[in-house]
Amino acid sequence: MTRLVFNWPDEAGESVRAARGRLEVAGERLAGWPFEERLRRVAEIVEAWSVPDSPWRRELAERFASTSAFHRSTIDEGLDSALRAWDPKRFMDCARREIDDGNGFVRVELVPYSCTSVLAGGSIPMPTLLSGILPLVLGSPVLLRETSKDGVTGELLARSIAHSDRELGECLEVVRFAVEDDAAMDIFLDSPCVVATGSDETISSIRRRLTSNQRFVAYGHRFSIAVLGPQTTQSESLLERTTKGLALDVARWDQLGCLSPVDVYLVGLSPTASKRVAERIAQALEGLSISAPRGEHPPETLAAHSVERSEARMRAAVEKDAAYFDGGDFAVALESDARARPAPLMRFLHLLPTASASALERALAPFSSYLSSAALAGFDEPDSEIVGRQLKRLGVSRICVPGDLQTPPIDWPHDGMPVFIPMARFVQRD
Repeated sequence: MTRLVFNWPDEAGESVRAARGRLEVAGERLAGWPFEERLRRVAEIVEAWSVPDSPWRRELAERFASTSAFHRSTIDEGLDSALRAWDPKRFMDCARREIDDGNGFVRVELVPYSCTSVLAGGSIPMPTLLSGILPLVLGSPVLLRETSKDGVTGELLARSIAHSDRELGECLEVVRFAVEDDAAMDIFLDSPCVVATGSDETISSIRRRLTSNQRFVAYGHRFSIAVLGPQTTQSESLLERTTKGLALDVARWDQLGCLSPVDVYLVGLSPTASKRVAERIAQALEGLSISAPRGEHPPETLAAHSVERSEARMRAAVEKDAAYFDGGDFAVALESDARARPAPLMRFLHLLPTASASALERALAPFSSYLSSAALAGFDEPDSEIVGRQLKRLGVSRICVPGDLQTPPIDWPHDGMPVFIPMARFVQRD
């Protein structure tokens, strides 16, 4: 018998519209809860994910390993290290500090948006998890579209919320539709508040589709760096701690997140010391290749990686003070100057020598709008303060020690913005 299957041309759009309708009903109840009640309920979800034996984390690791390019060991380590930093108490303290009346606002109250559309991006689960729960604290239900590179995290987050709190679970809907489906996208973006993570091109495209009356919270392209000073090699313990930490920052998520370091700036190190640092980072990456191997990635990405490997190898052969270390699934290129080079990622690290702190600032100035975080080590206290101030002026929103780049606390100011306030709306009480 022949089976007829009918696909409505606007099926995805209608699905999004239906989800919006359900959220409107659930959102009225959510907005009616006191701020502290919403905060407590969402903090329980944070705790459910952050505890060491979290079943949700285990399931995410299992399912993500079967659908993503990352190696299972890399996923396990990445999730464990990142979610250990998600302290529920710190989450609650941050929300109270930014939103509650005790934060310095005078006669001002929070008024929830009727809906917040969250367009997830990238290939790492943490941004999707966090952006999916923040609007709930503010009293706004969430319409979440998963990224094409991760069709697991959003659905699992929704299920974990519903399992813990049925009423709160009704306030998050996960929708799926092709990015080319303009009708579905228009319905999805027809919310008073829209949050998006993605490339600059994606952010610009979304911005053009919104009106001036909508709140748009955008997290565009960013990258992170490390800055090492002349004391890095003066102590064997500091050298080991620094190079192992940087190798871990590079290996986590195969260097594909905005918190992944793409360049290490060597400030005031001699050529001999610089080569020693490069060699030790390469040795640490070699060890991680065994415990947490690099995953498989698209052929076009591997092709770009191969080209940069060849060019870095050639520079090392002909340029004074340059060096190159290739471990198969990682590469470390010590350059002879601080000029910007292509960043193929996937565990490819450039080391760039700079003579002084002022030379560092000049080298970074063209990229100031794209800097996310910086790992800092190897400076005495006065110089560390000077370099830290320079990095802040250049737009760095978080400074940490090597090894902690990929594990920010839950309340870190992503892209220099507060955690909750960008998605919040206030009115003044007379």
